[in-house]
Amino acid sequence: MIGTYIRRIYGRFLKIRGTPREISLGFALGLFIGFSPTMGIQIVLGVFIASLLKWSKITTAIGVQVTNPITAPFVYTFTYFVGSKIMGLDKPFILMDMSLDSLLTIIRQAPIIFAAMTIGGVLVGLPTAVIGYFLVYRIMNRYQEKFKISIRNSTSKLRQRAKLRGSHRKKKMGD
Repeated sequence: MIGTYIRRIYGRFLKIRGTPREISLGFALGLFIGFSPTMGIQIVLGVFIASLLKWSKITTAIGVQVTNPITAPFVYTFTYFVGSKIMGLDKPFILMDMSLDSLLTIIRQAPIIFAAMTIGGVLVGLPTAVIGYFLVYRIMNRYQEKFKISIRNSTSKLRQRAKLRGSHRKKKMGD
């Protein structure tokens, strides 16, 4: 059941219009933005940037979905961890409970938390985006080449049929 769902999504992904480059760049942009601490505006931000760059807006939105309500805790924890290590934070912030004191601590440390998540997001997002670009480019290029060959073969068969019909008509007229 899950395999069928994934195949259907994959099939729809392959049919997205655009060049492999536009589609791949859009997806890579979405992956990169997905690792940024901008949840809530990621799709809008990604589609806006993709529009300016004339990259695929659809694949940008798909790529952003790397962070969704299920994956966000893991993604943001990891990006914060990476960013806090780079920033050399002695005591990285750890959410222990959801008390009023914890909430006030989060608010006071928000700029540092945001900075660490941004740095971590860039450091994790860039290689992920590059890998995503090349993976999607290869998949889309291969699919579109096969599709072009299929169209050429179909066109060739139709021409052959048309020639046969034309030659049959000439024979009938000549009789």
